[in-house]
Amino acid sequence: MFDLVTKHKRTAQFILFLLMVPFAFFGVDFYFGGRSLEGVVATVAGDKITDNEFNDAIREQTEALRRQMGANFDSRMFDNPDVRFALLDNLINQRLVSNKAREEKFRVSDAQLQQYIASIPTFQVDGHFNNDRYRMFLAAQNMPAPYFEQRVREDLVTGAVQDAITQATIVAHSSAERFVGLLEQQREVALATIPIDPFLKDVKVDDAQVREFYDKNPAAFQVPEQAKIEYLLLTPDALSAQVTVTPEEVRKQYDASTAQYSAPEERSAAHILIPVAADAKDDANAAAKKLADEVYAKAKADPTKFAELAKQYSKDPGSAAQGGDLGSFGRGSMVKPFEDAVFAAKTGDLLPPVRTEFGWHVIKVTGERAGHTRPFEEVRAQIEGELKKDKAAQKFAAAADQFQNLVYEQADSLAGAAKALDLKVQTTPGFVTRAQAQAIGLGSAKFVEALFSPESVQGKRNTEAIEVGTNALISARVLEYKPAAPRPFDEVKNEIHQQLVHRAASELAQKAGQAKLAELVAGKADKDLGLVFGKPITVGRGQFQPGLPPPVLNRVFMVDPQKLPAYTGATNEQGGFSIVRVLKVETPAVADKSRVDAASSRLASEVGREVFNAYLASLRAKTEVKINQAQLEKR
Repeated sequence: MFDLVTKHKRTAQFILFLLMVPFAFFGVDFYFGGRSLEGVVATVAGDKITDNEFNDAIREQTEALRRQMGANFDSRMFDNPDVRFALLDNLINQRLVSNKAREEKFRVSDAQLQQYIASIPTFQVDGHFNNDRYRMFLAAQNMPAPYFEQRVREDLVTGAVQDAITQATIVAHSSAERFVGLLEQQREVALATIPIDPFLKDVKVDDAQVREFYDKNPAAFQVPEQAKIEYLLLTPDALSAQVTVTPEEVRKQYDASTAQYSAPEERSAAHILIPVAADAKDDANAAAKKLADEVYAKAKADPTKFAELAKQYSKDPGSAAQGGDLGSFGRGSMVKPFEDAVFAAKTGDLLPPVRTEFGWHVIKVTGERAGHTRPFEEVRAQIEGELKKDKAAQKFAAAADQFQNLVYEQADSLAGAAKALDLKVQTTPGFVTRAQAQAIGLGSAKFVEALFSPESVQGKRNTEAIEVGTNALISARVLEYKPAAPRPFDEVKNEIHQQLVHRAASELAQKAGQAKLAELVAGKADKDLGLVFGKPITVGRGQFQPGLPPPVLNRVFMVDPQKLPAYTGATNEQGGFSIVRVLKVETPAVADKSRVDAASSRLASEVGREVFNAYLASLRAKTEVKINQAQLEKR
């Protein structure tokens, strides 16, 4: 019944995130005002992808990766030509699919759009769509509802094109079984190792070699640059202590948004769908009605078998497997004839077949809940917190410009900005490295670059106000600085000596191991080679253990199972060499249908992705695509 919503649930949060980020700092004018088409990065059949669109995509990806990677995020990755080209390539693909959707007249009806938006958890209260929350969310982002709804509509349309291709892939049951069998295959092996210890005595490393290594690798023996800093961080949380909310404001908000704190009347029901098209001919409709009547009679004769009948007869893919259970829902969630019938009934009622645009429904009402409004005292703290958060966000918006101006105009100190905004200047207790400074800057690599730039280090002036996250600005000043310096030779010479000895012994062990492996493969007995294999063990893919790190285990599963026993080997985690005798291959029979079905779905998804990529390539081959290389490389 509700395929559109079911297929695209994942898209919701992604769309919301992409929309939220740009509006947080730039407002609606960023999208609708002053967007010059002068800079064009690419054209797709004459349709322009502007420099502004490309920069928007970079900004959105920057925020997504910053949240995902945290302190490991480095915004400089978007200066990489390959990364920028990949991002543009994605925009081009989106435009190709969007154009094709329009050409093929893919459409999303207003009803489908409304149903989809209503399914987004962000807009729900107690599991049901709440219009007040929807409007509040859009208002908080300075986002017109028509803009949001149009962007969602376009995404659903292009998603429908992709689904039509990717979901048509079928993987044979036998192929899925073989795939699962290979994944779960186990091999019995015996292990012999050539450690590096016996070779240590043969290694000679003199002082000259140690000194030469030190001189050739100065960066490996440096103490990194460090700085003692003071910094000022502006966020809504930092301003929240300055915000007050009066009891009158809380009460006013509650009275104005009673619907937000109200739970509407609900019903829970199960149904059996006998599908027939809304415009079906009389004989088709009569046949479906006859079957629905028969199912209704069976359910009425024994209501305890309703779930069993639903699994047998219902053609609703979303509920049949659950015995027809639709869960709880309020008014406006179902098509009107269905909804009217359910809300006119009581718990336990079994309803005669009801006709909707989807077909005939045999319905069992399984529960009901009266509507109610949460009392003021119950939600007062919640409302107060929300109002305080909103006021802090508004205060941040007003304070951001002042913060930027003050740290620039009073560049020799952060005290002025701190006093004006009632913030606290924080000072690191000691010297910090670049990595530690990045953690202070909420993972921002741009902040670190500004802090350790020559201008900042030498002039000891405030950095510019740097955006280090959504609604987060920081400025810092170097108080003391220690440049990177090499560790003295005498301090590290023993470390270098041990490293060189270990490396040379490892090379000898690997050379000896390769030689013994070659002789084993040629047919020489392991006893004649002085090898001692351990007790056979059974291993599976990914079951790493001492002596069997990934490189070794991967080779074990590359051995031809038709030629056993067989030998393979590779360098192990200790720097020595592991030789493995593969004795037996065990491929279990796949009895668990759920694992085969999951594998089939996974393979179909992978194949579908490849087919869709091929489809994109064919679209691109038939479409004139021009890339403005100079504009693409602009910073």
